[in-house]
Amino acid sequence: MCVCSCLPGMYFDNTYVSGTCPLSAVQTRTVRPRIRIRRQPPLFPPETWNVFNATVSNTQRTNNETEAWNNAFARQIGHSHPSPYRLLDNLRKDTALVHIALEAEARGQPPRERVRRATRELQERLQNLCVARRDGSKSVAEALRGLGHTIRFV
Repeated sequence: MCVCSCLPGMYFDNTYVSGTCPLSAVQTRTVRPRIRIRRQPPLFPPETWNVFNATVSNTQRTNNETEAWNNAFARQIGHSHPSPYRLLDNLRKDTALVHIALEAEARGQPPRERVRRATRELQERLQNLCVARRDGSKSVAEALRGLGHTIRFV
């Protein structure tokens, strides 16, 4: 039985931030038994999901490169449950695009990255907020407030 997880709202903290603290063995040799509580590391520590450093250094924030392909492919198909024929047709189109990109790379032409202006502006705003927080010019509360006004959930 985990002592910490009994508190309401502790799932995120136990799984992603602080970890759990199960009761370990009770020492019974003494007159008064002692209970030892040791915190176990979280299942997903912040090093695996925190993108603060990636935002500050302006690098990719996704931990899975296939996420970009999945999003692009979903936009290419246009809806969530395509027919097998439409899926196959779009897979062929994607394969052709990959072959074109590989040929261009073989010729020494770097791929052009198309980034929408709104996306570029959002990246800059997030980077500015993270740099301000890192440098100490914004408190945690101010940075979170700024992030709350910056990020839009779809």
